[in-house]
Amino acid sequence: MNKRWICMVLAASAGAAAPAIAQEQARVLSAVPVVQQRTVAQQVCRIAQEVAPQAETGGGALLGSVAGGVVGNRFGSGEGRALATLFGVVLGAVWGERIEGRPAPQMQQVRHCTLQGVPQPQVVAYDVHYAYAGRSYRVQLPQDPGPTLAVQVVPAPLQPGIVMQAQPSPPPRGGDGHFEH
Repeated sequence: MNKRWICMVLAASAGAAAPAIAQEQARVLSAVPVVQQRTVAQQVCRIAQEVAPQAETGGGALLGSVAGGVVGNRFGSGEGRALATLFGVVLGAVWGERIEGRPAPQMQQVRHCTLQGVPQPQVVAYDVHYAYAGRSYRVQLPQDPGPTLAVQVVPAPLQPGIVMQAQPSPPPRGGDGHFEH
């Protein structure tokens, strides 16, 4: 019987040592967003008119060098004929390129893009004013709590000069974004 009595006393004292925590709901009076300017990288593009690079075919120079080689080959004999042929090839290539001419320049639209820092407003927290048990409190939270706020109440014996306060429950995502004002 003594063992039974000791177990009951130990169980009762263990329950008295751990305070009971109650989850209550407080009414949110206001939730004001805290806004800060943050710089966000944003792609900024502009369109410009530029001259399109023209590809040269080289057809005029090729035909001119063949024609100049044929004409140069008709003059002289031996080494002179070889030099006349070579001179005809070079001169024909130059004339053939001039005759072909360059194509007319064409304009095209070209898009140029760069990354720039653009300031944008961003909500970083909420200043929450809430009421619980006839008193009002303020806290800063990482998200808008909605119409009610879960608070944890820890009962404690009241002594003269000590006032019991309700604390908001920690955010569900494990953030540490609340503090009393």
